[in-house]
Amino acid sequence: MYGLRIQHEVGAGSQGKAGVLPGSKTVPLKSVGVDVTIKGFVANVQSTLTYENQKEAAVETVFVFPIDDQSAVYQFEADIDGRHIVAECQDKEQARETYKDALKTGHTAMLLSESDTSGDVFECKLGNLPPHGAATLTFSYVTELTTDSEGIVTFTLPTVLNPRYTPPGFEMSPPSSDAIQYTDIQYQMRFVTKVEGQHLIKAIVPKMDMLKVDFAEDKKSANVTLDDATKFKFDHDLSLTLEYEDVFQPTVILEKGQNSKEGFLKSDVVMMDFLPDLRSVPELTEAEFVFVIDCSGSMRGDRIAKAKETVLLLLKSLPVGCFFNVVAFGSSFKWWFTSSMKYDETSLEEALELQKVLDANLGGTEILQPLESLYAQPLHTATFRQVFLLTDGGVSNTNQVITLARKNADNTRIFTFGIGKGASTSLVRNVAKVTNGLATFVTDKEKLQNKVMTVLNHAMQQPVTNLNLEWNLPPSCTAINIPQQAPVVFKGQKVITYALINGVEHLTEDTQCSVVLKGDIGKENSIHYTLNFDLMTVVKSDDSFPVHRLTAKAQIKDFETSGDDSKKGEITLLSMSANVVSRYTAFVGVDKDKKELVDGGRLVQRKSLRGTPVGHSLPRSARRGRCGAALGSSYSLHQYESSNNLPRRKQSLQNFSDNARKSGYLQPLPKQSIHTRNPEEDVLYGSLAGLRGAGYPSSIEHGRTSGVMTLIDLQKFDGSWVLDRELAGALHSSEDFLKSKLPDNLDTSVWATALCVACLQKKFGSEKTLWELIEKKALAWLSSQNLARKTVGELVTLARDVLSSIP
Repeated sequence: MYGLRIQHEVGAGSQGKAGVLPGSKTVPLKSVGVDVTIKGFVANVQSTLTYENQKEAAVETVFVFPIDDQSAVYQFEADIDGRHIVAECQDKEQARETYKDALKTGHTAMLLSESDTSGDVFECKLGNLPPHGAATLTFSYVTELTTDSEGIVTFTLPTVLNPRYTPPGFEMSPPSSDAIQYTDIQYQMRFVTKVEGQHLIKAIVPKMDMLKVDFAEDKKSANVTLDDATKFKFDHDLSLTLEYEDVFQPTVILEKGQNSKEGFLKSDVVMMDFLPDLRSVPELTEAEFVFVIDCSGSMRGDRIAKAKETVLLLLKSLPVGCFFNVVAFGSSFKWWFTSSMKYDETSLEEALELQKVLDANLGGTEILQPLESLYAQPLHTATFRQVFLLTDGGVSNTNQVITLARKNADNTRIFTFGIGKGASTSLVRNVAKVTNGLATFVTDKEKLQNKVMTVLNHAMQQPVTNLNLEWNLPPSCTAINIPQQAPVVFKGQKVITYALINGVEHLTEDTQCSVVLKGDIGKENSIHYTLNFDLMTVVKSDDSFPVHRLTAKAQIKDFETSGDDSKKGEITLLSMSANVVSRYTAFVGVDKDKKELVDGGRLVQRKSLRGTPVGHSLPRSARRGRCGAALGSSYSLHQYESSNNLPRRKQSLQNFSDNARKSGYLQPLPKQSIHTRNPEEDVLYGSLAGLRGAGYPSSIEHGRTSGVMTLIDLQKFDGSWVLDRELAGALHSSEDFLKSKLPDNLDTSVWATALCVACLQKKFGSEKTLWELIEKKALAWLSSQNLARKTVGELVTLARDVLSSIP
């Protein structure tokens, strides 16, 4: 959840000394306006937030809010007491000093920066907001839209910032370690999304909120508004999905630079999205799978229930002969086995007993230590590990976790899943990125099981290595890939890539181009995918430079996650050139035309700051046009002492959670969700007997009522089923009837397996994502058995007929 805090206030008789007035009131949020423009797979978002200071003293306010880690924040503006300020991008330390100097001399100033510990949390400071003054702030960013393997495009407006777990011994700098109080304030809300078009729109569907959708006659554009914006509460992310008619058709967007600009914005850039044909990529013949499951207190309820069912599906879907292990983590962590076990009947049965008692009872969210323990264990195959990390939270030491994952990327690939509202996009996206895995986000209303099983299919694919994009352009043109390393590719997944193009202005008649994606599969196989296009007929972008911003952000994130500290200078230069905030830069703006000093509540006008101007201070009539985007949120306020004049008060994460909980925005957490870890609990290799007696409360009963889950639960490790009374009940028949239909010379287990495959195909077609790998393993097992002179297909058809005849 977003938070607004008072940094300090100066009241009458204070002689100008910073202090904190007791009984601080909130700075109420009066209105929120969110304007989104979606073009294809790119969204520009602009939010305008209006606040009023109802105090008798000037205040410095601090806004904390989430933005998706891949978003490019490129504009920050403010209207304060009748003046308009446009900030500019500077080196972060320089920007902070500029801001502090402005406040010391009484100037109105603002600072927008990315958190030092996580790329998906931003902090906005606004200094010297006058008594009874109003402030209107506009944040602007551009972001890629995600597309799943079924072609569903998703736009999400982040509004939830969950408490980030801080491990013992990890030092946090303010504001993250300070408490933020949330209040349920009434305000005006406006949300408008325009979908403009490049694609025929089949449907626009909200994930949670009621939306009003008005389509244009050509079905290529639409307006989307909240059905009743006044009732929207910022206790969940606002999200909608789009279905395009031709979603998997390749798209090439050329965005021309402007000669009037300098540096990066002067260049021409290209954005391409395409779906490479990877049907020839073989599956892994051996692998090790490790499932890392968040069992912290915030996972209680439906989340842990879904996680338990997902673990069952994963265990049942693993290929015969692989190695596997599971670690449940919270403030401490528990391995199910002391080392990865070979997947067989005994190890599966043992794991299923542990799955029954999996629960959200392990406290806070400490991810680093279970990963360190994982990497300390030797590989059990000649290839590498496939890790599935499921979590609903975030941590304060995100960069440490990413660094650890990157160092071990040669032998471990991590597929991450962010569950529910407020999951850290910085953690989930970048851990997957640096290990060549996939990042997936699942809302509380979506089926976690379906998403995870889709990714398990991708994990079965042999990795494509040494990826490279080669350009074939007219003689006058050259291309530079941004970033240089091509993105990881998987079957059924769109690829989005960027490039700088030089020489477009010299093109004449020869405008035909192509780009070739090449990569190696193992030691003997390779892929070769070609995309042809005409550079003069590609989609042209607008003059707000969204593709330039995304291109710059892609390169910045590649540098930031590389672990190469020498890239700091390049990141800073690119960030300032493209006007896109990074880890090392920030937006700063100072009202250099008017100076506000507070003296007993009386405003005094002084001279402007001397020296180099910072940002722009413009009259309302001279505002420049806004070209993009920012956040929408619910803000509230609390106070804390100025670092310049009073000792900073260190408030615990427990206070943070208590304040959030009082507001009603966070579900109550168990007491053990935030506590100091016992060193003896750091590595808990849980034996089966020990965990059986641990008294875990079960969120899912083992006897399932879901038909498809009952069948999956009864399958053996090798893909077969046993024909007994329990299976007959799951098939809505009797054991005697099914055995009476047993073909001659056929084993009962073969017949049972054919019946189950037929049942999955016949009754649960809409849930194929769940049982696709279950069926695959069953068909492989059938192919190895004596089928009494029948083919697998013939036997399954016979079984389907029997199921249709059940009385």
